[in-house]
Amino acid sequence: MRYWPAIALGLGVVASIALVFPLVQSQRHLTKVRAELGRTNEQLIKATSTISDLKTVLDSAQPQLTDRAAKLQELTAEGERARRDADQKMAAVNEASQSQINSVSKSADEAKAKVSEAEKQIVDLKEQLATASAQLQQTTDDRDAARSQLSETRSQAKTLHAALDQANAQIEQLKTELDERPLPPVSVSPPGENNPP
Repeated sequence: MRYWPAIALGLGVVASIALVFPLVQSQRHLTKVRAELGRTNEQLIKATSTISDLKTVLDSAQPQLTDRAAKLQELTAEGERARRDADQKMAAVNEASQSQINSVSKSADEAKAKVSEAEKQIVDLKEQLATASAQLQQTTDDRDAARSQLSETRSQAKTLHAALDQANAQIEQLKTELDERPLPPVSVSPPGENNPP
């Protein structure tokens, strides 16, 4: 009879250990899930920062594209004006009368010099046009690459959001499991009942 309280106490301790061990395991798993959630949040913050940087690059490239398109139009208009000027001067030379051949020859020489200068300007304008077109193409390629990278980053952000949602669901499930577990019964005897008479 003396050993019954000790045996009961021993069984109570063993039962407490058997109930506390799964609780400790669940707590460790919850800690790991929280750490993973923290890493996922960091990745999400980095992805958001990358998206912001890419938007800034895209926004800064847009005015350059507009400026280059305006320069291209301006160069094209100048080329057309130079060509029209040259055509008008050649037509004036051809329509001159025979009696003014000497003055027409002098005017023709001047016109040829101006045409030569206009042709040089046209060549220069064509080179500038080619350079502007190449720069425009490069800007377009950069913009397309930025859009592609932005799309890829958005896709990564969606993946990270899905992982974050899954981690949150696991945390909620573990919390629910912990809340649903009953606490082990603890028997407490009054101090006078343990001593035999």
